Amino acid sequence: MNKKTTGIIAGAAGAALLLAGSTFALWSDSGKAPGGVITSGNLDVEIVGTQWTDVSSDRSDSPHGIDLASFKAVPGDTIQGEYAVDAGLEGDNLVANLALKNGGALTGALQDGLVDVTYTVLDADRKTVATGSSTGVDVTLASADNSAPGTLAQLPAAVDGTADFSVVVSVTFDRSTSDRDLVQAQADLAGATIQLSQVRA
Repeated sequence: MNKKTTGIIAGAAGAALLLAGSTFALWSDSGKAPGGVITSGNLDVEIVGTQWTDVSSDRSDSPHGIDLASFKAVPGDTIQGEYAVDAGLEGDNLVANLALKNGGALTGALQDGLVDVTYTVLDADRKTVATGSSTGVDVTLASADNSAPGTLAQLPAAVDGTADFSVVVSVTFDRSTSDRDLVQAQADLAGATIQLSQVRA
């Protein structure tokens, strides 16, 4: 190969290397995407009061407050325990279930004479929003800022010490209890847990 041909080949190879190692500047532009703050909502529940009353229909002063520790029930009596519930929900898509399930379970000899154990949820206007049986009661609620609550009752963003709902447990002593059955007997009423849990519904 003569020197001229060798020089052409070497020059072409050098040009190829030079092109491969460099870039061509084509138009480009950029814009800054703004950041932001993501804020979580709120879910809170508190029991702000408990009251027991005798609501027996044959009492002239029904309902009247009682001290459960000293009250002596007799066949035909109906007593109610009411738990005042203050709850808060905040979140654009927040829906939650307020529930008392298997709460206030009875143990002891007197439990056989206590019938018609029922649960009711009342709103702040004393309107019934849910009823249940001896297994408990629950109601689904939405936050006040939920943009599509449907027919669900709505809760404010935070607890404020004022009851939004009341959960009422009603217990009746069987009026057909006869002779000296269940005299001086007791039934222990277990403490109840009222739970507010988010649901995706």
